Amino acid sequence: MKEDNFKLDPEFYDLQVNWDKRLDKEKDFFIDIFKKYNIENMLDMGCGTGHHAQFFSNYIRKIVAADPSEEMIDFAREKVVKSPGVTLIKAGFEDLDKIPYGPFDLITVLGNTLPILETRKNVKQALKKMKKKLAKNGIAIVQFLNFDSIVMEKNRFYTPKVVEKNGKIYIFIKHFEYGKIKTRVDFVITEIYKNKVEGFFINSSYLCTLKPGLFVKMARNAGFKRIELLGLDGKKAFSKKEDISLYALMSG
Repeated sequence: MKEDNFKLDPEFYDLQVNWDKRLDKEKDFFIDIFKKYNIENMLDMGCGTGHHAQFFSNYIRKIVAADPSEEMIDFAREKVVKSPGVTLIKAGFEDLDKIPYGPFDLITVLGNTLPILETRKNVKQALKKMKKKLAKNGIAIVQFLNFDSIVMEKNRFYTPKVVEKNGKIYIFIKHFEYGKIKTRVDFVITEIYKNKVEGFFINSSYLCTLKPGLFVKMARNAGFKRIELLGLDGKKAFSKKEDISLYALMSG
């Protein structure tokens, strides 16, 4: 049986992100999108533990949040998503054309979810299915890493994150090993209790090295006519030599 390319315990996944800080930073960007495009319903693919979906429910009436991991969906339902406007479903990109909802005014794929599909073929198929699932005047927003080799080399190790919870200290380290076709990412988690290491976990995954130029070609081939690349804050044009990640806004 093939092991999942990305498999991280939902509790660990959730702890490594400061969700209040992240959502506060992204708030203005998404509110502007909702108003500009008159978004009434949306799909959040690769929703993880559901924080974005719950946040979006403050502004959007109907939200479908999908993730291929049943553990992630269960965690989101139990601990994060409280809005009746959010429908949580277990589904990956391969299931996108079978989701019994839509078409959608907006489809979001956030947090580097698309490169986790690992191969260019899988990314191409996902983009085509996204295009077909959009409403006539719908928009798709994809967020992913800047896979420029110079930028990746400068950011091979992310600054360690230290989180304290229930008397334990968790140290999260993320490492990238760039490759022209695939890039490896390692999640290293150390669990400390009473000054002793109680647990040590390593999760390694392979990402499709999705350079912006390649992505734009794929998106156009999938049927998107208008593609705009924005930098990390979503407020200015993407700089391939400076921005660690980017947003791609796609429509038409």
